Amino acid sequence: MAILESDLARDLEHNNANGSISSVRVPLNRARHVTSQIYYSQEIFDLEKEKIFMKDWLCVARNEEVERPGDYMTLRIMGEPVLLVRDNGGKLRAFRNMCAHRGVEVINGAGCTKEFSCPYHGWRYDLAGRLTGAPLMNENELFDSEKSSLPEIKLGTWAGWIFINFDPTCGPLAERISDFANDLAFLKMEDCRLASKIRIELDCNWKLVVENLLDVYHVAVLHGGSFGKYRGPAEKQTIHMRKQGGTFTTYTSAPMLPGGQTLFRNMPAIADRGPNFAVSSHLAPNLQVITRSDNCHPQIMWPATPTTSYFDVYIMFPNEFFAERDLEQRVKLYHDYMIYALEEDRSMICSLQRAMESRYYTPGPMAKLEISIHHLLNDYLDRLFGPDFPNR
Repeated sequence: MAILESDLARDLEHNNANGSISSVRVPLNRARHVTSQIYYSQEIFDLEKEKIFMKDWLCVARNEEVERPGDYMTLRIMGEPVLLVRDNGGKLRAFRNMCAHRGVEVINGAGCTKEFSCPYHGWRYDLAGRLTGAPLMNENELFDSEKSSLPEIKLGTWAGWIFINFDPTCGPLAERISDFANDLAFLKMEDCRLASKIRIELDCNWKLVVENLLDVYHVAVLHGGSFGKYRGPAEKQTIHMRKQGGTFTTYTSAPMLPGGQTLFRNMPAIADRGPNFAVSSHLAPNLQVITRSDNCHPQIMWPATPTTSYFDVYIMFPNEFFAERDLEQRVKLYHDYMIYALEEDRSMICSLQRAMESRYYTPGPMAKLEISIHHLLNDYLDRLFGPDFPNR
């Protein structure tokens, strides 16, 4: 570890009144929740960027969001501007959204275009990222149009999802997501389309959002009056632990609607699974695929600052459902109910954030039903400080 990482880890372990690292680095039946500082520290946030988000494969979009030549969308991941585009040959590309002149974003938002033109000085780029115009630059001896393309970011796809990796030396996407892909192949998400997308902004650290989605302990309590009453007992749910913090489970839960009854039917890929079949699977650092019998609604969580975050919910249905009448009205009911359920979570995870920043907070012991959080946190600490800190 670098000196900064070592000093930071020792401080978290020995000099923090609000818990330690070692409290979670033990078997679950002796574990406590981790030190609160990891949920608000700027130093931790900076380390997460370098060790996780600049190194791992990150799911960023669906294919259908950039489906036609010229379709593009922009993102900002922990301060880094990203441009996704489908070029004229139909190839998906990812670039650093920074003009080679002064670094200004060459485009913002999402849409369809024939080229990118920097709004500051008018440098132009084609859909393959090549510089095609730079006004008044020919007299500068340092200017080289061949070396002024938009820097490309590694990109991969799986089941209709687009992934990027900022690390040019990273391994292949297929290798990184092998467990996740094998577990979820039967859902055939490549045969689904995006029907609605929801963005939720929160006053809390991104990890609290991730942990909340893994936390089956709270469902019967917080969501007892909504979708929780249609879910089978959490204590009977078998959660399978996967490498690098991943999890996979199938369980019993009705479709995400007020009465628990689908407005469609089972997805063709799981037509034989019953009306209350459900799936949840986590791919670290920040993708959660949640499925009911009639649709998939994966969620991607993103850090904004140490104490703010946002996440996107993708409500997806099989391709054949899009030919049905009253589709828009039916999708709206799923959309609205999803927001209702997410707002129930908002109150709790924002309260968790306030607790993390209190001088009086003491991490409590973990329950058996928090096994996924225990597994995820240990992988997270491995990534930040190495698997041997503190001695396990």
